[in-house]
Amino acid sequence: MEQIDGVVEIDNDLYLVEMKWWGVDLGPGDISPHITRLMMRNSVSGIFISASNFTPAALETCRDFLQHRVLVLCTLREIVALLEREGDLRDFIRTKVRAAKLERTPFKEILN
Repeated sequence: MEQIDGVVEIDNDLYLVEMKWWGVDLGPGDISPHITRLMMRNSVSGIFISASNFTPAALETCRDFLQHRVLVLCTLREIVALLEREGDLRDFIRTKVRAAKLERTPFKEILN
């Protein structure tokens, strides 16, 4: 049975959301199951939120995956900062998606 933490729709695009509350930096093996879920669905992108950071190898895996689909990485620290400043979640995600698509940067940290 498959577990999906959430689904977000922004600008008519669907994003499967995965969240990890682990205290250690996430590596490629931690992110790969979410990548597999994305590949099993047509025209679905992904958002991966972590309470910790991502290893350089995980960032590289996600950068390579951008050839196939959009996958943006976020930290819980970014989400908390967004809520504290009462920012717009749609603009936050749009900025991250733009960085993924144009700069091939799956993790562009946004704290302000």
